This record gives sequence, C-alpha cells and structure tokens, in this order.
Amino acid sequence: MSQMESSVQLYLYDLSQGMARMMSRQLTGRQIDGIWHTSVVVYGVEYFFGQGIMESRPGQTHHGVPLQVIPMGQTQIPRDMFLEYLEGMKEAWTADKYHLLDNNCNTFSNELCNFLVGKDIPAHITGLPAEFLNTPFGQSLRPMLENMFGPSQVARSAAAASAAATHTNPLSPALASLVGNVAAAAQSGPTSSTALQIANNLSQFNSIIASHRCVVVDFTAQTCPPCRVISPEFERLIGHFNAEYRQIGMGEAARSDTNKIVGVKVEVPSARDIAAQYQITATPTFVFFLDGKKTAQFSGANKQELKAQMELLLYTAFPPHPHAKIRTPTLDSMSSNPILYSRSTSLDAIFTKLQTFCTDAPKEMQAAIPALQSALKNKFENESTAELNITAESVKAVDWMLESLPMERVFPALDILRLMALDAGVRQKYLARKTGVTFMSLLAKYGCGDQEREQAVPKAVRVMVLRLACNLFTDAESMKYSLSLNRTTDVASRSTPHRTIITAVLIDSLLSPEAVVRKDAASLAFNIAVEEAKSRQTAAGVAAGVEDVGVHEEWIAEIVAAAGNALATEEDDEIVLRLLTALAHLLHYATDPILQLASAVGLADTIDATRESRETKLESNKKLKATPQSDSATPNQRLEESDIKMKESIIKLCKEVGSLMKVV
Repeated sequence: MSQMESSVQLYLYDLSQGMARMMSRQLTGRQIDGIWHTSVVVYGVEYFFGQGIMESRPGQTHHGVPLQVIPMGQTQIPRDMFLEYLEGMKEAWTADKYHLLDNNCNTFSNELCNFLVGKDIPAHITGLPAEFLNTPFGQSLRPMLENMFGPSQVARSAAAASAAATHTNPLSPALASLVGNVAAAAQSGPTSSTALQIANNLSQFNSIIASHRCVVVDFTAQTCPPCRVISPEFERLIGHFNAEYRQIGMGEAARSDTNKIVGVKVEVPSARDIAAQYQITATPTFVFFLDGKKTAQFSGANKQELKAQMELLLYTAFPPHPHAKIRTPTLDSMSSNPILYSRSTSLDAIFTKLQTFCTDAPKEMQAAIPALQSALKNKFENESTAELNITAESVKAVDWMLESLPMERVFPALDILRLMALDAGVRQKYLARKTGVTFMSLLAKYGCGDQEREQAVPKAVRVMVLRLACNLFTDAESMKYSLSLNRTTDVASRSTPHRTIITAVLIDSLLSPEAVVRKDAASLAFNIAVEEAKSRQTAAGVAAGVEDVGVHEEWIAEIVAAAGNALATEEDDEIVLRLLTALAHLLHYATDPILQLASAVGLADTIDATRESRETKLESNKKLKATPQSDSATPNQRLEESDIKMKESIIKLCKEVGSLMKVV
C-alpha cells in the first residue's frame, strides 16, 4: 500500500482491567462493560492522547494488548498531509488540556477519525462519561474528579442525577484510590525517562515516586519570589548529578542507563491534593524520597542545603564499593598499559631459520619472503612510524607457512605474525577473517592441551603463541575479538567462544615447567586483568545486555583461582610481581562472589606466604650486609639493588591485595 492511503483502526482498551464489568451494576445500577481508552492506528503508527499527543508501534503502548480492534475504514488523505494536520493539533492537545470527562483520549480519537475517514467512533465510547455521571454513584465521584481535572461541562449537564447523589453513601478510601488510579492511567504515558517531571495530581505523583529510586520534589508556586530564585538551581543540580555522579566501584548507579535522581515540580495552588498529603504549608519546600520513602525535608531557598541533601540521597542509594576506602598506592603507581611484545632479537636470524624450513614451499611463496623481511625490518628495527607495507603475496606466504610447516618448525612464522599483529592494517585483515588462518585458530591449535597430543608443543611455539595473544590487546577492537563470547572458532569440531580459548591458553601456560612460558602467561593474565579493571571504571562491570553478570563473575573467578595456584608455587620474582598485579586488578572493586571465591581457594594464605618469603630474604640480605664478611659474600648471597626493589614491591603489593580481601 502506498503512502497516499492507509487503513484506519480504532484500538480499544479497558482502563479498569475488567473491574467495571464486574462491579458497575452494584455500584451504579447499570451495566458498564469498561472504562474505555482508545487510540487510532494509521500508516503503521498508533496515536493517542494523554501527556499530549503520543505515538507508538501498534499494540506496544503501556496500555498493553487492545481489547478490541475496530475497523474505521480507509483514508485517502496522504501521509504527509496527515502528519502536517497532526502537527497542528499538538498546539491544542497538550497535557494540561486533558480532562477525564470533557477532553480525553476518546475525544481525540473521535476528532482524528473524523478527519481521516469522516466518521465518529462508536457512541457508547464517547458517551461513557455522561452515562456514568447520570448515576448516583457517578455524581458522588464528581467532586473528586473535578478536583483532579477541573470543572466539567459534561458533569453539569448531568444535573438530573444530582439530587439522587445526595442519597449515596460516602466514597470509601479504597474505592477513591481505585477511581484515582483509573483516572491517572487514562492520562498517563509510558514511564517518563526525563530527569525533570511535573506532577499535577496525587496519583501521578505516586506513580513517579514508585518508578524511581531517588526523587527530589520541589513544592513551588509561581507567585512565590524565593521559588523563582531556587527553581533554576534545582533544575541545574538535577542535571548536574545525573551527568556527573559516579558510584566508586561497581554498582547500579554507574551501570544504569536511566536517571540516577529525578526532580519533580509540584505547583501547590493547582495540586492541593499532593500538598495536603505531605502537609506542605510553605513554598519552596523540598522533600527527598529514597525507594518510595521520605528521608528528608526542608523549606526555603537554601542552595547549599539543597545540594548537600541531594548528595546524601545519592550516596545513600548508591554507596561506594568498600574498596573505595582502601588505599592502594603501590598498585596505583604501576603502569596499566598492556604488556606488548614489539621487539625482536634479530629479524635476519628469524628469516634465515625460516628459509631453511621453507625449501619445499612453492616458488611464489619463497619469492614473497624477501619483501616481507624488508618491510618488517623497516618497521621494527628502524622504528618506522609508518604503516607496515606488506603485500598480499607476503600475507599469503605467512599463511602458507602457518598452515604447512610442522609444529616443531612453525615458531619463526608465529614470531613474524605476532609482529605483524601490532600493525593496525594487517591486524584488521586477520580480525575480519572467519575461516582459514586466524589469530584464534592458532591459539587453539598451539596454545594448550599437551595432554591430548601425541607430541608436546615446543617451548618456542608456546612462547610465540602467548606473545601473539598479548599483542591482541593493542587496541579495543582486537581486545574485544580476543575476549568475545559471541565470536567462535572450531576446536575439535566444536564451535568454541574466543574467550574460552584464550582462557584455556592462559591457564594451561601458567602451569608450564618452563619459566619463560610462565612469564609470558603472567603477562597475558595482566592484560586481561587490566582490561577488566578498566571495564569496572568505565561501565561499572558488565554492560547491560552484553553478558550475564553471573557468567562473567565465574570467568573472573576462574582466572583468579588459576593465578592464585600459579603464585603459590612460583619462585621467580618478576613472574610473581606480574601475577600479583593481575590479582590486584581482578580483586579491586570486585563483586562479593569473586572475593568470596578468592577466599575459599585459600588465596589469602598464598598472599601471606609470598609476602613472608620475600620479607625473610630481604632480612637475610640486611644481616649479610651488616657483617664484616659481607664483602666476600657470593653473588648468590647478595641481592642486587633491582632485586631489593622488586621484593619490596612484592611485599607492598601483597599487603594491598590482603587488604582488598579482608572486606569479604
């Protein structure tokens, strides 16, 4: 169907949710099947009136599924002309013009249908207010409804029933609440996400209070000079705190995409039911709510008090992580840049070795190797800042080597690839691959699982794989690729998430008998930990919709346990320091489940043992220096200055990690 015509439908909803059908006869003496709300669907959009003219995808409004869909016909009015007409209506159909009895959603739907198809909507819908008010029960509700929405012309025309209304029983509080809720629902829109809102009646006010954790209410009046002074500051502070307040560490306030604090303006002269409920006798008066309960109140245009109370409200609702009180100067002084492997001992030696391994390579592959060698030397030995200029033939040659060379001879090709991965252009090409030679397929092939192989992965190959993995933390895109749960690679005919692969490489390598492998594995653990720490600082943990929080916590706990196990048996100070730093980042501002797991696996005891062993060695060195024979001590007996500094850093970091764990 073109944009020159469209079907027109009337969506019918019952605001009473069936209560009218069940209770109307005993309350009013006649059957009323529903408290009707309508909307008009045309050109694929649902339009209705409440907080002004509103629109939604058909059937997706906050009123739920329509009770009935009534065909109104076909409009020949072009969409552009209709939208122009609708825009003109918005000046008259504003939220403050809404009246439950005189100017409601059904009045709007009727006018819209008249314009589109020249028809009124069914009379039993538009006539419901008059029908209701022509009952004694309706007349008894008239004062309440007119208090909420103002005087009604429809109510005045129902004077014939007014005498009978004097014989009705007083309206019970429960029934008044029910009617108030229906009235509020009639005018309501979707829960507002704006930080500043206006409440015109008690039902609307209660809805706002129930929908937000932190609410500050400004009871004001246009005729009040102090109100005009404080009102701009009130609005500024609401905007300021929503933009700037950060919960230190992980927490709802930092993760939430909605407003942390909502400001509500209540014009006391026109919203006396709200003022009466909270016994407001002066303006301006500010009332503070947390989780629906009043926490504080003061009167007057005191800007400092207003700011202080808002800060206290936010601090109470979103308190900082307990770690915010713990100083970590040693951790803070350490670099948080990822550990990258950008140096090569000798590219000429690598390529000489490679030439001996590639004697059986196709001639075109052998011909591409010299150009590759020249490009890499210019980039990494001459420290060129230009992009790595590698031809497509050179990339194919590297791919051939990685696919064709046996495991004991593949390490030079992996060494070349980990250097190539540092170049943005080359890295992007490999990240985009889904088949063939990929970063992750190589990690899966050579990174772990010696117990399942007939031949163990050589040390040189394992080292190059780990350094390649570390170099994938060069930028955000390659890091995301490495830790993705959505991107997968086939491992043993099973589709395996990248994060699972890189975690297996890490855990397996931390247990290696080779110190150089454990050192590079500790570097990978550090890179993962630093990325986790940055995520906590920027997004307060797992961003909404990205990953289940519990799954993420299990992953971090697995790395904590693996790093703790490796630390328990590690003697090399450099490896110890990297593992400790990784653990510090993983535990700092961690959630309770992660901290509890760390405690359960005995990490605190491991940290203490590590600290005590370094303290003992430092103490022995001090005693050795103090003795007359110290000059004749062997190099193994004396500690170099760099060793002393490293052990001191380990001791300090152990104390900080221990402090982080004590908050459990």
